[in-house]
Amino acid sequence: MKADLVIKNARVVRHDGEFHGGVAVKDGKIVLTGADEVLPDATRTIDAEGKVLMPGLIDPHCHLGVKFPYPEDMRTETAAAASGGVTTALLYIRNLKESYLPFYEERKALGEENSVIDFGFHFGIQREEHIAEIPEIVAKTGVKSFKCYFGYEPDNPIGIVPATDGWVYAAMRILSKIPGGVINVHCENTQIASWIKKEIAATGRQDLGAYTESRPAFCEVETIRRMIFLAEKTGCSLHLVHTSVGMGPVLAAEAQARGVHVTVETCPHYLTRTCYDEDLDMRAKISPPLRDRNELEGLWAGMLNGSVYSLGTDHVPFLPKKLEDLWTEFPGVVSFPWELSLMLHFGVHQRGLPLSRLVELNSFNPARRFGLWPRKGHIDVGFDADLVLVDLDEERTVEHTGKGTCIYEGWKLKGWPVMTIARGDVVYENGVVADSHYGRGRCVTVPS
Repeated sequence: MKADLVIKNARVVRHDGEFHGGVAVKDGKIVLTGADEVLPDATRTIDAEGKVLMPGLIDPHCHLGVKFPYPEDMRTETAAAASGGVTTALLYIRNLKESYLPFYEERKALGEENSVIDFGFHFGIQREEHIAEIPEIVAKTGVKSFKCYFGYEPDNPIGIVPATDGWVYAAMRILSKIPGGVINVHCENTQIASWIKKEIAATGRQDLGAYTESRPAFCEVETIRRMIFLAEKTGCSLHLVHTSVGMGPVLAAEAQARGVHVTVETCPHYLTRTCYDEDLDMRAKISPPLRDRNELEGLWAGMLNGSVYSLGTDHVPFLPKKLEDLWTEFPGVVSFPWELSLMLHFGVHQRGLPLSRLVELNSFNPARRFGLWPRKGHIDVGFDADLVLVDLDEERTVEHTGKGTCIYEGWKLKGWPVMTIARGDVVYENGVVADSHYGRGRCVTVPS
């Protein structure tokens, strides 16, 4: 057998351990893994020179096509993702019309015309009709994960329709009967936050800390408790997205011990930034907000002890922020190109996070959670050849030239992706994504 691609002389890291050697790829799939001497000849052979070879990142949390045209975002942002080692991105996407079915067909087609990497969808519940439609959506699109949004007042600047407990309960009852069905919840107590916001906004404060103090950590903790309670009542699988509070992983671990299927995602910004960092202003407004150092340390405890389940960037390329008013500013930052480097620098190098644990957080767990296993998230025979080659020692300064707001610019990070392979194609090398790769990505949420 002659392979299409062989990568050898690598430190191959998986969620369950590591070995020295490499992989052989044919027709976009891994056909052999092992020591260098067992690997076959190939059309292209890459000497990894001892660098780390990991499964490509599955970023299960991004928002594309919100403020820029969707086809454009699927080009620019999936290229940015590929530069960061991301080989599959799952979009949280909202549709205000009655049915998701035409919307899915349109977004799938436009995505496949433009995307560099594979992609899929979670659907936001934005009206009651969406709840009744869940079984049909699952059957006709393969999408099995649905999101409810708390923490947004009805007049929020992004146009999100906030959920009610009734919506969540009704959706949970349906999803609990669907194999692989999951409800994703943005946890913040909307009513308490809007009450405190009026008080703080009235003082005239415009600093980033004022935004955080207007929706304190206990608002998130309260809603996490409430959602776990409802998940326990209904038997529904619950995923807590973009968790910003240290109590999140603690409460989830307690519930898991009682048999509740609940998992916690956090994001690189909650692990590396606080709302009181002196160089940040309203540009760093994110929903939920950046917290203080105590919450950051609580999340790292969960990263290290296993109670944080997965990482997502919550990458959202908004138009340049206006910097006029903290309270009406759009929330959101971009992180695709730097998530892996941030975790290598602050996690692996500074805190001793094992590389195999990082693979679990970034690839293995998201693949299992969102129906991509046993196709993605692992380096083994039969899996898609989604891989990232990492130089643990490379030091580089964060530069942001794309859309959206970057809150890491000028940071010197140690550990960078140097090559990304998506379904056997080398889509990122020598610092660039070639034009020929646009439109090669495929939708992974499809009817089974």
